[in-house]
This record gives sequence, C-alpha cells and structure tokens, in this order.
Amino acid sequence: MARPLVAEATLPKIKAPVGPVCAIAAATTMGAGFGIVTDSFGLAVAASSAGAAAIAGTITRHVVRRRRQELVDLFLLRMGGMLGWQAPERQHVLAKRWRGGFGAMIARGVDKLAGDRSPRPVRVVAERWQGGVIGYPQRLVLHYNPVGDESVPEIIAEARRLSERAFGAPYRLSTHKQKGRQGRIVLARAESDSDRSREAQIERVNTVVAKTFGGDAKTAVKLNDADQVVEITVRYEVTPRLSSSALRARIESSLSSVLDGRWRAFWDLQNDVVRFEVRPSLADVIPNPNIAPPAEDVDPLKTYDKLRVPFAMDEDGNVITWKPKDDPHGLVTGKTGKGKTVCLLGIVQFLAAHGWEIWGIDGKRIELLGLREWPNVKLIAGRIDHQARVAHEIYTLMQKRFEDYEAGKVRLEDFTPVLFVVDEFKTFKNAVTRWYRSVKPKGPGSQAPVLEEISDFVSLARKVRMHLIIGLQRPDAEFLTGDMRDNFNFRVSFGRLSPDGAKMMWDSFSTGVAIPVNAKGRGIAYNQHGVPVEIQSFWTPDPYQTQPDRPETWVFPGDDELVDNIRPNVRLHELMAIVDPEDLADIDETGDALNYNDYMASRIVPAGRAPELIRKAAGIFVDGPASAENTQPSTSRVAVLERIQLEEEEPEISDEEEMFAGYSPARDAVIEELLDDNGDLAHEGALLLVDADNDTWGLVDFAELDLADEGYISISYRDYETGEPGSLDVPADDTISIRLPEAA
Repeated sequence: MARPLVAEATLPKIKAPVGPVCAIAAATTMGAGFGIVTDSFGLAVAASSAGAAAIAGTITRHVVRRRRQELVDLFLLRMGGMLGWQAPERQHVLAKRWRGGFGAMIARGVDKLAGDRSPRPVRVVAERWQGGVIGYPQRLVLHYNPVGDESVPEIIAEARRLSERAFGAPYRLSTHKQKGRQGRIVLARAESDSDRSREAQIERVNTVVAKTFGGDAKTAVKLNDADQVVEITVRYEVTPRLSSSALRARIESSLSSVLDGRWRAFWDLQNDVVRFEVRPSLADVIPNPNIAPPAEDVDPLKTYDKLRVPFAMDEDGNVITWKPKDDPHGLVTGKTGKGKTVCLLGIVQFLAAHGWEIWGIDGKRIELLGLREWPNVKLIAGRIDHQARVAHEIYTLMQKRFEDYEAGKVRLEDFTPVLFVVDEFKTFKNAVTRWYRSVKPKGPGSQAPVLEEISDFVSLARKVRMHLIIGLQRPDAEFLTGDMRDNFNFRVSFGRLSPDGAKMMWDSFSTGVAIPVNAKGRGIAYNQHGVPVEIQSFWTPDPYQTQPDRPETWVFPGDDELVDNIRPNVRLHELMAIVDPEDLADIDETGDALNYNDYMASRIVPAGRAPELIRKAAGIFVDGPASAENTQPSTSRVAVLERIQLEEEEPEISDEEEMFAGYSPARDAVIEELLDDNGDLAHEGALLLVDADNDTWGLVDFAELDLADEGYISISYRDYETGEPGSLDVPADDTISIRLPEAA
C-alpha cells in the first residue's frame, strides 16, 4: 500500500529555454537583416523560416521534456514514501529511453477533440496519439534507501502499480540490486500480454512471500510453458515458529487461498528452505493397469517375499501398493458406492493371477459374485452358515500348517500364500451371532467360536503365509485399538470419514474427513513413506457385471478388456463347495437337531464343473433336489438363514446423515474459543460455518491470532464438501456457528 504524499514535498521547477530562444531570434534577425541590406530576398526568407522552425522546435522540445518530467515527478512524489528517503530528489527516479512524442500542444488539442461526445474515429485517433504525443519511457530506474522499513517486494509491487498509472502501460521487473547505501530497481516496459501476465503473477508471489516470511526472504519462481507459476522456492531467516506443523499447514493453506490452484509445501527446516508446488489433480477414473503374468512366470512361493499389490495412485502419479509380507492384514473402509468393493476386487484378482489361494466371505452375498467362479478362488461363501464354515476352515488350515511346521514336515517357505477376504465384516458378525443363538450346542459360552477363531487368525496367521483383508462400511475400534491395530498396518478409507473414524484410521480428527462428497474411488492410504495421502483407486470391473454378450451392463467401455487382462493364466487351486448336513439326519445318533458343531463339520469338496453345483456352493439355490423327504425342512432352514442375513445387514448411511456424523449439533460460539491459552488451535477437526448464505462449512486446519491485525484471528480451512482450501480473518469477539467432533 502506498504511503500518503508529503504536502511540503517540492521539486525544482524546470527552466524555460528563454536564452536559447532569444539567441535563435537574434541570429534569425541578423540573418534576415543581412539579406534585406544586400537585397538578397531569398536569404532573408530562408533565415526567417529557419529561425522560426528552430524556435518552434526548441519550444516543442521543451514542452515535451517538461511534460515528461512532470509525469516522472508525479510518479516520484507518489513513490517518495516507499523509497525511504527523507526528501524526494529527481535522482531517485530516472526515466530512460523515451519513445514517441509530438508536442504537448498537439496532445491538448487531440484531448479536446477526443471528448466523450466526439465521433468514434476521432476518439480512436486521439487514443492512439496519446501514447505518442508525450511518449513513454522504456525503462524506469528507482533508487531506494535499504535502511527503510519497507520490504523490497512491496516497493516493487507499488512501483509497478504506480508506473502503469502514470505512463499508461504495465512495467515488469528487469533487475534488482542492492549495493552499499542504495538499492537499485530497474523496471522495463512489458510489451506483450504474456509479459504482463507473467510479471503480475511473479509480483503477487513476491508480495505474498514477503508478507508471510518477511522482507528478507529470497524467492525463486518457476513457470511452465504457458507462463503459469507452478513452483516457488523460498529461502527464509531461521525462526522457531516454523517448527509448528500447524503453522506450516496454515502457510500452505493460505498460499492456496491467494494464488491460483491448490498448493502444497515441502519443508527443509534444517536448511531454512521451503518449496511450494501446484498440487496435481487426481483423475476421476484410473483403469486398472495390472496384467496377469504368463503361466510360466506364476510361482507364488518364489514371488511371495517381494510381491506388492498395486491398487491405487496418489496425486503425484505414484502407485500405492500393499506388501503382504510386511503388512500381513488389511482393512478397507467405505460406504457402498465409494470404492471399497472395487478395491477388494482388484486386490483379490491380482493375487489370484499370481497363484495365491483365495477364500472369502461375501457379507451381502452380492458384492463378490464375480469372484465365485474366478480361477484360484477356492470358495466365496454367501449364506451365513457357509460363511461361518469358511472362516472355521481357514482357522483349521492355519492350525494344520502350524502342526506340520512343528513336526518338521514342511518349511515356512513351502506354504502357498493364502488370502482370506471378508467383505462387510460387521454384517457377518451380526448375522453369525444371531444364527449361533439358534444352533448353539449345550455348554458354556454365548459367542460364536468362529469370531474368536478370526481374532486368533489375525494374531497368528502371518507366520504361515496366511493373510486377512476385511471390508467395513466404517472404521471399527475392534480392529483399530490395542494389539489388533498393529496387525492392520495396511489401511485404506474411501469417501469421507467421521472425526472419530479419522482418528482411529489415521490418528487425526481431520485426515480424510473432507474427501469430496461426489468422488468415487477417492480415499486415503499410506504411501511408501508411511504418510497418509489422498488416492484414487484403480477401476476394477466386477466380472459378474461384465459379460461379453451384454455390453449394456458394463460401467465403462472397455471393461471386458480389463477383466481379460487380469484373468489368471493358470489355475493352481480348485473350486470347492460345501456339502450341507441334512436337516433330519441323526449325525450323532442321539436324535437331536443339528447344532453349530454339525455345521462346522460339513464337508468341503471339489465343486466340479457343473454350473448347478457352482451356484449351490454360492448358497443361492435350495440345497439338493426337491423331494417329499427334504423339500419343506430344507426350504424352511434356508429361509431362516436368509432372513437372519437381511435383518442383520448393516444399514447404509445417506450422504445427508453422513455429512455431520460424529459431530456435535451446530451451536454459536465466539471465534476466540477456537484457541487455547497458548494461542494454538484448541479443537482439532472443528467445523465452522464459513458462508451462512450458502450453508458452506469449512474444516479448520489452523487458527492463530493475526499478528498483523490486532484483535483478529486468522483461520485456514478446507471446504467440507469439495475439499478446496480457504482462509478467513475474523474479529476475535465475533460469533460464528461451530460443530466439534464428539470424540474430541
């Protein structure tokens, strides 16, 4: 901002060229007189004409110079306070390399002709002449006092603003040097639109950096081919304040608010350097690039130690992977339609293509339909009794492996890797608990043993190359607290999280809570450095919905190609089926009805290639052919099981309900309540109503007392619906609507 002019500030007047004009007039008189005396009329006329032209030229030149100097003087007086000198002097601002100029009198005449009521052609000519009547300097040289309290970026910004106002065109910074007791700034006229745009951007960056880091900060700006700023490197004076991660987040958010695009920062606190760059945009859809290896390269025993499962991409184009050898079990959360099942499909299909043995539980019975006939998938259970039987079989297999290893029959590296996938675990848990009450054998214990077996599997299975991946609608403390948390280091969340869910998943009330509402496949996962980053999951079609003869059911064109690309080239593991115990069979010869132990003893046998048996293994059709002996009992039993699953299915949460799930009701509060006694943000994950007219809420990233404006609080936030950054400066005693995390 420019300082007010000093009223008493004056500059020496420009002297009129009286002496030269008089000398020319005298010489003209003498020449004309000599011509008359000698009867040389031509000489007299020539002398008179030359003298008149010389006088007119001298006067015109003087008028132009005076008008130019008046413009420079006015610019100098306007800049005087910024340059830091006690009194303005013409040597402080020099205008060089003037172009154009036809005389002030002509300019005044054209100005009068170009009035508002003048015809358009006259006004156009006048506008064109204005640039050439007085002319304009190509370069402006400013000398400032480096002892002054103004920062250089502010001087440059103000000089560019006032120079355009004074000379009718924008100027760009050409050079800047500071030597001894004087600083020197050279501005050059910006000839093209690209020059003007580039300089405007650089000036804004320099001003923002100066106000953020101080006038001593050194800034380097990088532009792309379109002359857009894409990178800013700042070297600043060391300050303990920047050790605060909250303050660094505030700076990053503020930069995104005042510059085009979303910006992020890379801090080097040891060397006092920070690099800002435009945050890349994530694609809405990334087709799964994975391709099944050739049959001769499929060796799950050899590839196990180094195998990584690619499933998503971050904003830098880095592929996000899961390495089962290091992180044995995984947790994927997200409500229906946000990308959870698509991610699970991609992981299962990739591991099946590499020869892993796959077992699974489909909590909703329809999410993993496309995997039930997939090569190397042994069994995906749909009905609740089959789900419990598969979980028990996995536990039994783990126990058998421990026994074989303990007996010295096999080495650890001889075990084929196994993946056990459980989609909608909460639904499975609720249904198996209710079902267990109806088939519980006599004896103690009210919880289905299979749930304890899954818990033991999580703790022990890693040793024998067996892995669990669980799908949940929302984070669950059962897996994310205590010892269980350490077993689920591979985590992915899709869609927005509630504050308590974000705390469980990412140890933060704010990470993942501002994922754009309408983004599908967008979520949070750990990158290779163990830092939670925003990701876009690979799009993996469900084979069940990608039948070659029904392209109208595909989600995207080319889905069939993606399915074919990842389809295993070799089948190492045979499809299996569960043979149900007969309802009326007296298995233990006691006459009692079937109980939980009978179901857990059901045989699991090769399913063969008959489609009917494959569908039976999925638990979709009534077991066995209809007959007088078993139709009614079997139908009744299946109906009960299906009703249990439907009634215990975890209800979906609508986007409206999810919007403020985990937050307290809105209440009015004084802005100052956001800060604690130390002036730091007191409520992590707080929401503010940043725009009451549009009902726009913002997730607060940072808040602090505004050091530049006493009595105000500076707030950085992310739009709660779109995730876009923003900032506010609000009086500390103002009242605003606020929502706080209920778990905070």
